[in-house]
Amino acid sequence: MSMTQQPSRLSSEEQGLLRALLDALRGPEHPVTARITIGRKPLEVPPSALELMTEVVEHLAAGRAVAVLGADEEISPREAAELLAVSRPFAARLFDEGRIPSRRVGTHRRALVRDVVTYRDQQKAARIAALDELAAESQRLGLY
Repeated sequence: MSMTQQPSRLSSEEQGLLRALLDALRGPEHPVTARITIGRKPLEVPPSALELMTEVVEHLAAGRAVAVLGADEEISPREAAELLAVSRPFAARLFDEGRIPSRRVGTHRRALVRDVVTYRDQQKAARIAALDELAAESQRLGLY
């Protein structure tokens, strides 16, 4: 199951609450655990969930949309394109060329979210390495 929250749908009161929550989550005490109350039942939020909540709150407080997807969820080339910030035809080509593992369901292509995220992370690492190499070369040549 996935859920998307658009920041434009948040009221100014909600945005203020998110900023206050983010300040508390990142505060000097930096909570290892947190307690919430649902109805009258107090519950402890485990550290792994708290970490994820902090990341979601950070994006929402900054006005960015947030989508929560399960790693084993299958997505289409269109959804992969949104996740990768590329065109749908380019994402479909990544599926077809096997650069992102995928399968066909009838006439439709599907890939696991985890595989799309792995590809995205590998591409980001490659870009950073290339930029580091360019910066080192610039320094070596005295241009930087």
